[in-house]
Amino acid sequence: MATMKDVAIKANVSVITVSRVINEPERVKESTRLKILQIMKELNFQQNHTAKALVTNKTRTIHLFNPKFIDSSEPYTMKLIAGISFELSRNHYSFLLRHEWSFPHKCDGIIAMGLREGEEELVLEKMKEPTVLFGRSHHLDWVNIDDVRGAYEMVHYLISQGHRKIGMITIRDSQLFPEERLKGYKLALGQHQINFDPDLIRYASMSEASGYEMGYELIQKSDVTAIFCMNDLLAIGALRAARDLHKKVPDDLSIGGYDGVGLEFFAEPPLTTMVQPVYEMGRALAKLLLKRIEHPEKEQEFVVFQPKLKSGKSVQRRI
Repeated sequence: MATMKDVAIKANVSVITVSRVINEPERVKESTRLKILQIMKELNFQQNHTAKALVTNKTRTIHLFNPKFIDSSEPYTMKLIAGISFELSRNHYSFLLRHEWSFPHKCDGIIAMGLREGEEELVLEKMKEPTVLFGRSHHLDWVNIDDVRGAYEMVHYLISQGHRKIGMITIRDSQLFPEERLKGYKLALGQHQINFDPDLIRYASMSEASGYEMGYELIQKSDVTAIFCMNDLLAIGALRAARDLHKKVPDDLSIGGYDGVGLEFFAEPPLTTMVQPVYEMGRALAKLLLKRIEHPEKEQEFVVFQPKLKSGKSVQRRI
């Protein structure tokens, strides 16, 4: 394998100049830099990132905090982590998945997912490394989806299809997103002069079985013509409940989901859902963190993504 010395000899420059091309390219004259880069390519020079880490005191490792209550094998989380992994890898970083706020190994930065109310203060108090949050933050850089807008769009769409008795299956959680999706649901009702009825809200746990249970109860005990489920897993459970109650979807009942990470294709009928660009959100988290590592004193930065409505076959105009 070619070394920096090999590159330096062929380019007729010092090893220090080759090192600067790698670490401080702005300090090298452009013609010299381009010549050295071409020779690196010819010699198939591979930078030794471990050696560089020893010199720069950087580990090129990121810790990804994913609490135990979030299933890492769940499609949404897998897609998010895939986006993070891609962006880190292309910048020669690796990551370690952590489930608790204890980081025995040194790292260059932290990506935090699934923080609950009050935990941001814990992060600020304990963590000295640059940190980016998946969610909203008053102090840290963050990436999130516009959940109020997403829920509003789905319920607005159901109303545009003639539905006015619209139930919702959500979850109780100290994270912000269930509250924001409920807010979007209420906002859409209010803008169409439909009174909010708390009896049409059901609180489930994050499982298909709980979606079935709450869907069954909502369909059986009310005259809803449509149900908005705060994620696709709950919507699949509600679809199964409708079948068991001999309600045809979408002829007798319309059901809308949220997430769009692939589960909608396995539903019968295929779900109408709000698609989140989860992979791109993962990449954005990694990009923000790498920027923070390079510029620790920069102003707080955040990125908000917009979900998009994807029509399936689970919603139909009410006649």
